[in-house]
Amino acid sequence: PPKAPALTCKQLGGAQLGSAKVPFNGYPDYIPLLDGVWSGEDGATVELQKPCGIGDLDGDGAADAVGTVLLRTGGIGQFWSVVFWHNSAGKPAYRSLVDLGDRNPVTSISVSGQRATVVWLTRSDGKSMAELDLRRTTVYQLSGITVTEVKHTDAPYTG
Repeated sequence: PPKAPALTCKQLGGAQLGSAKVPFNGYPDYIPLLDGVWSGEDGATVELQKPCGIGDLDGDGAADAVGTVLLRTGGIGQFWSVVFWHNSAGKPAYRSLVDLGDRNPVTSISVSGQRATVVWLTRSDGKSMAELDLRRTTVYQLSGITVTEVKHTDAPYTG
C-alpha cells in the first residue's frame, strides 16, 4: 500500500489533544486545537508551541509528529507537555503525551530511528522555578499509546 503523506507541523494546529484513554491534564475527552489554541470554560488555555519534529515513530513507514503544548491555568504556571501524534492516512491522530512540568520549555525535537529526541530546559534540585540551569536531552520511544523514556542526559545551561 502507498505510504500516507508525511504529517506537517502546521497540521498540528488543528489536531485533537487528549483522549478518553490518554487524557490531557485531567480533561475527560479530547480538546480540539483551532489555529493551535484552545480556551476552556475554566479559564485554562492550551497553545501549540514550536518546535515540532516529524518522522516515523512506529515503523509503519509514515512520518508521524511530535510537538509541544503549553497549558496556562490562570496563575503564573506554564505547564509544558510533549505530544505524540500518529500519521493516520495523512492526518494527525493523538496517541500520547509526556508532562514536563511547570516552566520547562522545549528547545528542539528531532525524530530518527523510531525515537524522538527532545531537548528542554529545567532546573537542578533546590533551584527556584525561575532558575533554569540544566539543558536536558531526553530520548522517548512510542509503543501504541505508551511513551517510554529511553534515556536522558543533562548539561549545564546558563541562558
